[in-house]
Amino acid sequence: MVQVWIDNVSIDVPPESTVLQAARKLGVDVPAMCALADHEPNTSCMCCLVRVDGRQDFVPSCATKVRDGMRVESETREVHDLRKTGIELLLADHAGDCHAPCQNTCPAKMDIPNMLRLVAEGDYRAALATVKRDIALPSILGRVCPEVCEQACRRGQHDSPAAICKLKRFVADRDLESPNPYEPELAPDSGKRVAVVGAGPTGLTAVYHLRLQGHRCTLIDLADNPGGRLRNEFSSELSDDTLQAEANTVLSLGVDCRWNESLDSVDALRYLMSEYDAVLLAIGRAALSCGALADVAMTKSGVKIEASRRMTSHEGLFAAGNAVRPYKLVVQSVAEGKLAAECIDGWLRGAPPPDRRHAYETRLARLTNQELCDFCDGAVPTARVDSRLLEEASEEAARSEAERCLECDCRALASCLLHHYAAMYDCDAHRYRGEGRRFEGRLVGERVTLEQGKCILCGICVQLAAETPDAAGLAVMHRGTATRLSPPPGSSLDEALGSAALRCAEACPTGAIVLHETTSASSLR
Repeated sequence: MVQVWIDNVSIDVPPESTVLQAARKLGVDVPAMCALADHEPNTSCMCCLVRVDGRQDFVPSCATKVRDGMRVESETREVHDLRKTGIELLLADHAGDCHAPCQNTCPAKMDIPNMLRLVAEGDYRAALATVKRDIALPSILGRVCPEVCEQACRRGQHDSPAAICKLKRFVADRDLESPNPYEPELAPDSGKRVAVVGAGPTGLTAVYHLRLQGHRCTLIDLADNPGGRLRNEFSSELSDDTLQAEANTVLSLGVDCRWNESLDSVDALRYLMSEYDAVLLAIGRAALSCGALADVAMTKSGVKIEASRRMTSHEGLFAAGNAVRPYKLVVQSVAEGKLAAECIDGWLRGAPPPDRRHAYETRLARLTNQELCDFCDGAVPTARVDSRLLEEASEEAARSEAERCLECDCRALASCLLHHYAAMYDCDAHRYRGEGRRFEGRLVGERVTLEQGKCILCGICVQLAAETPDAAGLAVMHRGTATRLSPPPGSSLDEALGSAALRCAEACPTGAIVLHETTSASSLR
């Protein structure tokens, strides 16, 4: 064993180790995206740089062997700046969506592509569970939402957008009509009690997500039933039966309800705050003039809150939805309720408020007509299903419509190293992009697909194919920014990867290589 010092912390490692291996053994997350265990270093990403023994230059940690007494600088500002530059250079040549345009546009950030995949597979219960992670009232929204997400659907540029709202309504209605409606798993009782004042879409949503976190909730409203503005503003689109049925899916989670009760004085609000660990005001616009808010700081729009925590001028008193500012769309009120619940949950647990900054991601530029044709290559040509069939709960229509989704999202986002390190180093994807790399289509085989725009030319798949007897191998074509991977002339992608396809997909740092869902792992071994 040899002793190595990394940022003044010593660690003993075998003498044949690299600096990267030593750093990772110490728990240092060095951004290496082209290093494959038990293989020669590719040194292609050049993002794992370190400084050794105080020298002026920097070396890739994946290709630098340790020696006894070596001193390594890894987590310094200068080293981080160089790594950040390396990551941003990779991002400049990376063309792919982290999230689908529809999901980015949805105020509630629902995982729309996953819902559509599950509907296409006929797994409606799982599809509803996906929806309810972000939207507590999908049957209601399926009737009153103006289909904001569909305006961003890339399929809409080609012919017509996927019927996202109608499919959301389909799975929700189907569940409500089932003998055993979906019941989410609740966290263990936290011992905390939250009062939510207002049973409109914001209040109901907040209660739903607070119950998921194990907090006991009491819902208070001046009316004798839930719904708030939903009952008045959407009476033509939303029946009382549907509203009550979906509200009951929230109330059935063990929510105490106090109907026909108002907060008519400062003392009444103070008493409520003394009785509960937290109180959320989801009272809408009409109740803003009530006497209970006399000593609560206000703005021209509504109750004044600290934006990061949704807390008012009183500790433990929160506000959300139309009580804070006017929201026309119900889906915005739902998003507000979820955010308020997250803030309250964090505050009750002593955790920092949720980071509301936009999470790091890359997005494709708007596609040209030719790029769109390439993007849609292989998609089912089916026209948009008549919405009446979805409203009539036709399974065949629902699955046919869901199959029209182009699946613009990145299926490998959770394991994408480029995304992980870009977020970790707070990178700017556009710093070196210029006009940006355009969508180039995909190399599609019978068992596997290579998305050229996501490939960072790490070299890992080239290594794996080269050592696999039944693989024809991958060739590195062209030079400079035009460099691309390609099967040898006359060979398909399946032949190029052979039985290494599974390992290539698993090792790909950006998810550029994807196995088709119908491909079994055993067929690739």
